[in-house]
Amino acid sequence: MEKLIGKIIRIDLDIYVINIQDTNNIVFAKARGNAKKNNAILVGDIVEVEKVNQDYMITKVIDRLNSLIRPPVSNIDQMIIVVSLGAPVPDYILLDKQIVLCLAKGIEPIICLNKIDLCDKDLQAKNDLEYIKNTYENLGIKICYVSAKEKIGLEELKSFLYGKTSAFSGNSGVGKSSITQEILNDYPKTIDIGEIGQKSKRGKHTTKSVNLYALNNNTYILDTPGFSSYELYDVEHKELRNYYKEFINCNCDYDDCAHVIEADTVCDVKRKVQNGKIDKGRYERYVYIYDKLKERYDKRYK
Repeated sequence: MEKLIGKIIRIDLDIYVINIQDTNNIVFAKARGNAKKNNAILVGDIVEVEKVNQDYMITKVIDRLNSLIRPPVSNIDQMIIVVSLGAPVPDYILLDKQIVLCLAKGIEPIICLNKIDLCDKDLQAKNDLEYIKNTYENLGIKICYVSAKEKIGLEELKSFLYGKTSAFSGNSGVGKSSITQEILNDYPKTIDIGEIGQKSKRGKHTTKSVNLYALNNNTYILDTPGFSSYELYDVEHKELRNYYKEFINCNCDYDDCAHVIEADTVCDVKRKVQNGKIDKGRYERYVYIYDKLKERYDKRYK
């Protein structure tokens, strides 16, 4: 009985498409009941597979590093947050939410600034670039500057992906699909979707789902129709402050200071906002997100 370790790259109903470590061979498997009794098996899961005769069976799901609800994936190393410097203009609340989600899940956020070719002729694009560079690089967040249209910066972006499992995130129109397609064009498709239908005997009834594409050197990128919600579903309002690096070294009078309702005489965060040591826009967005999370919390427990 042969035992293998692999990564689930696609799920089609009860058929699991698995990329086997070391060989990069693709196998189709089903799951034993005890392998999925506690949690649904997700795309991205590392699994132990047994081969019995010509059939493969998932016998164990290795402990996850992290998991997301929307899209339902696991073991994401980094999220490439695509932001457009042209239409649509950057949505900074959305950007901050995605960064918080990453930090809460142990995922490294990387900002991918697309349409940098517009900076030479568009003052707003240039201002947005400077703001993002000055604000987020100072927080230790990597930024990649690209133009999918002009094929600028794509090689640097690819270098960030090697040896990692990366999810691409971004709202409609930012160029996420164009960027991921440029990356995928350099590699053969891992699996033909039609092959899954043939293997599962369901023909055209294969479902649209999350896909992981194996590139090389244990490198995967997540291809999905999109994050259906950017809500911070696993973050409570009281925890939000923990995901703002600029707050960490502030010396508020109270250990449980939320940096929202407290006066600036006791809140060092507010004092640093006033003297320009903390970006005012980031702080105001923090307050907005905090209020939304608290509103959700209050509704839940009324």
